[in-house]
Amino acid sequence: MQSRKKMLLSTTMLPLIVFAGAVAGGAILISGPIAKPALAQCAAKKIVNPCAAAKPNPCAAAKCSPSIAAACNPCAAAKCNPCAAAACNPCNPCNPCAGACSPCGAGKRCVVPRLQAAAVCNPCAAAKCNPCNPCAAAACNPCNPCAAAKCNPCNPCAAAACNPCNPCAAGGSELRDAEAVAAYDCVLNELKAAYAKSGNGIAVSYAGWPRYSKQAYRSGTHGGRYVQNYANAEARAYGAYENAGPMPSGAVLAKDSFAVKPNGQVSPGPLFLMEKMSAGFNADTGNWRYTMIMPNGSVFGTTGGAGGAKMQFCADCHLSVAPEVDSMLFMPEAYRVN
Repeated sequence: MQSRKKMLLSTTMLPLIVFAGAVAGGAILISGPIAKPALAQCAAKKIVNPCAAAKPNPCAAAKCSPSIAAACNPCAAAKCNPCAAAACNPCNPCNPCAGACSPCGAGKRCVVPRLQAAAVCNPCAAAKCNPCNPCAAAACNPCNPCAAAKCNPCNPCAAAACNPCNPCAAGGSELRDAEAVAAYDCVLNELKAAYAKSGNGIAVSYAGWPRYSKQAYRSGTHGGRYVQNYANAEARAYGAYENAGPMPSGAVLAKDSFAVKPNGQVSPGPLFLMEKMSAGFNADTGNWRYTMIMPNGSVFGTTGGAGGAKMQFCADCHLSVAPEVDSMLFMPEAYRVN
């Protein structure tokens, strides 16, 4: 029983996969316009232009005979470019140049260069169930019965917006440690601005509190997203981790988050808050008030307030740990500030 409790206290038992080691060459530039890969790089990987295959390409025609440049860049200005003409509907979900799914994306934003390069060079890369991937499997078709029940929490394909803590939620790709550091540094201001729209005072001030995680790390209990742990002055004992003991009334723990798409784009995730309330507040949550603030500033739910029932799954998860740690789950030891 004791070993089981100890396992429950750490998210290392969950699907946490963070590649070790620093990125060769040192610093990572993670904000800027989408870059076009070198032709030689793409040619070496034998990239196939989506114009060359009739079935997945909405613009396919006999006239399409892609050059090396077109094969390398599905958004290249060639006749068989699926973004080139009105006949090739840029809103078509099979168009790799459509909207936010475009590897040629709009403007500047936070990206992970290693993943970005792979995605731009190969429109059929890793995201098997990306509807913007012209090579997506039939099982990913939006008409798939698995995709229909968008807000059914029992559906493993349920949309992340329906249950942001669903372990099946789209947390994104695995990052190397240095990539996670750079991604968080790049997206932090965007996170703070987004959460502040909620009008929640904690959402405005949390980033100025002590941070207890050395860097962003992947959390299996938060949909596979990358998170950081903050605690206010009343929760200073949090730094003792498993030896912290019960938190006093007024203690607040905050965890911001982000995800990374297979094409390297970094996107804000929810802000997760735990506030320790006075005795008698809610026995079913261990007297913790849970709040989740979405990346658009909307409040998903608050214990004892609007959407409170949707937050009970947070309480149930936290109550699964040993009573002496007061519903707190701790990060893997490698990422703790000592």
